[in-house]
Parts: sequence; C-alpha cells; structure tokens
Amino acid sequence: MANGPEQLQELIDTLALATGSPVTLEDRELNLVVSSGHEDVIDEVRRASILRRRSTADVQGLFAAFGIARATEPLRIPGDPGAGRLSRWCVPVRWRQVTYGYLWLLDPDETVPGDLLGELHEVFGQIAAAMALRSRAAERTTWAVGELLSADAGARVRATEELRSHGALPPTGTVVVVALAPQGGGPLGPVNSWLLPGTVLAAPMGQRAALIVPNTDRHTPAAVGTRVARSLVSQHPAGVAVGISGPVDPTTGDLGWRQADAALRVALTHQPPTTPAPADSAVVVREWGGLGVRRLLALAGPGVITATLVDERIRRLYGVDADLLVTVRTYLDQAGSAQRTAAVLTIHRQTLYQRLRRIEELTGLDLSDGSDRLLTHLALTLDPP
Repeated sequence: MANGPEQLQELIDTLALATGSPVTLEDRELNLVVSSGHEDVIDEVRRASILRRRSTADVQGLFAAFGIARATEPLRIPGDPGAGRLSRWCVPVRWRQVTYGYLWLLDPDETVPGDLLGELHEVFGQIAAAMALRSRAAERTTWAVGELLSADAGARVRATEELRSHGALPPTGTVVVVALAPQGGGPLGPVNSWLLPGTVLAAPMGQRAALIVPNTDRHTPAAVGTRVARSLVSQHPAGVAVGISGPVDPTTGDLGWRQADAALRVALTHQPPTTPAPADSAVVVREWGGLGVRRLLALAGPGVITATLVDERIRRLYGVDADLLVTVRTYLDQAGSAQRTAAVLTIHRQTLYQRLRRIEELTGLDLSDGSDRLLTHLALTLDPP
C-alpha cells in the first residue's frame, strides 16, 4: 500500500497513464501532494498550483463554489476559455466516508469518460487509504508536538515517549525547534506538511507554526524553515520570518521553543543578522546561536523588557528624530568608535559629535558614562522603538 510521497507518485503516474490526463493530488487544504508530468496540457490554475505547492485563495473559492467539499463521486469542473482555465475532473479522495483530499485530472476535450474513472476505483482506494493513514498520523503528532513544547515537564516526557514509540522521533539525540510567523502579524496559516522531510514534525502554535527537526537529520533546520517560509510568501507578501533554536533534548522542548521564539522576534524586527541572510529577501531567518545579547529575549517578552530597562530618559530617546536614533545605535554598535561610526554613516566626525551632543541634551543620557551607554544599547537592541 502507498504510504509516502514516493509511493503516491507511482499511483498518480499510473492514473495519468490510464486516463491520458495530467494528474495532481492535493490534500483537503488544497496543498499539493504530488503531480504527474505535464507536457502540453496545462493551464494557469495548474501551473500556479505546482509552482506554489498550493492552490491560491481565489482558486480555492472557485472550486468550493462547485461543491467539491460535498462531493462523494467524481465531479466535472467546466473550463472557462476566457479565464484560461481548462475543463477537469475532481475526484474526492475518500476513505470510510471521510474526504482526505482531491485528485485533479485535466481533460480539456472532455474525452475521459466517467465510466473509466469508475474502473480505476482500486487505485483511488489505495490513494485514499494512504492519505487517511497520513492524516491520522499527523493528528497524533500535532497534539504531541504541542505537548513537547509546553511548560509542563511531565507532558514533555510523555510526548517524547509517544513520538519515539511511533517512530516519529529518533530513539536518542537532540532536536532543533523552528518557529515561523508572518511579517506584519496575523495568523501564519497551515504549513504544507508534504514539503517536509519525513523526519520533520510540524504543528500550529497559536498564530505561528513550529517545526521539530532531529539534530541528526540530513536536512538542516535553516534549509527546512526557509523552504516552508517560501511556500507561504504568496499568502504573506510582506514576508515570513523564521527563528531557529539551538539543539535541545526533546524533554526540554520548551527551552527550544523559547530560543526559537527569541530568534523569531529578532527576525520580525528585521534587525541586522550576524550571518548572511537568505537571498530571498521575503524570508528572514535568524538562529539562536547568532543572537548575542538578544538571547535575553528568551527570558521575557518585550513588555517585560521595556518595564525593566526603560526609564524617562529612554522614553525621551525613543521620541527623538530617526536620524539621531540611527546615529546613537550605530555609535554603540561600533563600541563607541567615532572613526568607525562616521565611516558607517558616511558623515563627518564633527557631524557625529554634534548629533551625540544633541541626543544627550534631549534625553539627559551621558554617553560617556558606561552605565548609561549599556542601558541605552540594551534598550535599543532588545526593544527597539
């Protein structure tokens, strides 16, 4: 029986050969699972689905209007030449009266008869059984991942034991936690689990998402997180942020989540990375190991940090002109070196001194005092305005 993408691919190719139609398989959230080859028969709907690994919201709404969610038998979706959409069959992937996904067969000339689809019921059944098995396994692991990242030590131990007993985690070793969130706020939306290596677990965490990557995996956490983030960019044009923890024992998964969350918060502020950013500017990745003092974000949220660090002088600092803020932050990042700061900002050193004096006059801070400089640097780094 098919039990993974490779076996499902074989079944989809079998359907394509038997019907003479290009075929795709999507799960019930319309994430692309596998696709047959497409030579000359393709339309923009199918092309976008393959490229994005997911149907767009408009396409989902369009097909929903044809009643695919209620369908129990193959349903013909008419083409629309004006919209560049070809006619196709939608075959609900159902196992024990539950729909787990959809098969889509492009049939522009309507030459694939319904009787032929009926003859292929055994292949459809194998696909449905595999999708049902995968869905049920995902439900178990999603619950367990939430427990693994919780603050309850007993729940973490039980979740680790359960995941290992089902082979979802290696019997020994550490894991890395990856957190994802959209730039600009709001819910991230579902992660296409079919993009993940079989050893990687995923679960929603509020409006964010978490991935659990075994530290022995041949797929690096950064590569996995970046791939998932890029698949979500079409839904979040402002971009997607990724935070990556250090290696942790699964029974201390809450520590990994705090580390990943701290890295994610830095990614969401677009603060300069300590390592090169991915070429795709819509995806910002930060790793726990490169956070430096920003690791303190794992101990408390911005509100707590603000209450701890910010006094009246810092509040006045937050209200100064943007150029002055950039100047003082750069000056402190350059360890108080006027020469390096002036070079980074491409200004004359006298201009720098004038700006620093102006900042002191407006705020009451003394930038020649070590304590004031540390306070200012921490405030601008950990909770920037």
